[in-house]
Amino acid sequence: MTENGLYENDLEKQQHVHAIQILTEGVRISVEEVYQLYEGVLREYKREAKIKIFLPILVAKRVRELLEKNRTTS
Repeated sequence: MTENGLYENDLEKQQHVHAIQILTEGVRISVEEVYQLYEGVLREYKREAKIKIFLPILVAKRVRELLEKNRTTS
């Protein structure tokens, strides 16, 4: 496991970091805020996930929904 225990290995971490980088394009919040939101959703989803290969896609979709919801309520 990597330093924060969230990622099983470096490859998995790279996949999630890539998803986070894509999410940060065109948003008006800091990269750090996107990271925090993403990792929070990832922690939730990892608890129930049976097939973890799809997590970057599913987590990114949920984070995008949350960011859009936040943007429309602001």
